[in-house]
Amino acid sequence: MVYMKKLKIDNSKIQNQTNFEYHGKEELLNSETGSKLSNRDVVLKLARGLSANNLKKLKVVEFGAGSGALAEIWRTEFGISPICIEIDGALVETLKAKGFITFKDIGDIRNLASFVYTSNVLEHIEDDVMALKKMKEKIQIGGLLAVYVPALPFLYSDFDRKVGHFRRYQKKELIEKVTLAGFKIKDCYYNDCLGIFASLAVKILGYNEISLLRSKKSLILYDRVIYPISRILDCLIFRKVIGKNLFLFAVND
Repeated sequence: MVYMKKLKIDNSKIQNQTNFEYHGKEELLNSETGSKLSNRDVVLKLARGLSANNLKKLKVVEFGAGSGALAEIWRTEFGISPICIEIDGALVETLKAKGFITFKDIGDIRNLASFVYTSNVLEHIEDDVMALKKMKEKIQIGGLLAVYVPALPFLYSDFDRKVGHFRRYQKKELIEKVTLAGFKIKDCYYNDCLGIFASLAVKILGYNEISLLRSKKSLILYDRVIYPISRILDCLIFRKVIGKNLFLFAVND
């Protein structure tokens, strides 16, 4: 899931705004509907990272739920309905219509969570460490945080600028920031090695110049044909070497 919003440094003020607007909302919706296989793979990897005997007993929170693409997979695959954090008013109504408990600010959650995950969100937040600290406040001791973000700063392109990315992450940078927020790192690895070539094409050719790169059909083609191959290559060798995205798992201890 691609969560395409740009947050300023004072997240509490942003979350209280009623007229919040996305950067790249069309890309967000295209990604959520055109990347079903890769979205499912992300959720399955998040679940494997939990190492929990009974997933259904966990209180799960998604920070930046968008229209609920990942949350719906959790519900279908594992019988879990994550509590959704989302600041876009229209998407909040969409999430509620789908039956998800939804808040605009993670601070509004009353009880502590067992697991908080965030997918393609931190790169849109200027003060990402502060956002991580806010998540930590709502995770019980021994609970888990999972982060999924775009990797490799050299891939930063017109697309990143269009959708409001402040950055793409280096592995070392992500580990340092999550540690600075007070977590203990459990694991960190790359995902989607072949996605590097697609991102390079966007960077070299220009996202706005090539209409094919912006089409939903190209997303579906990549999701159904290229991503499954990329997933195999990741498992064989590349997850520890290089990839378009990064997974990180950390413990609140």
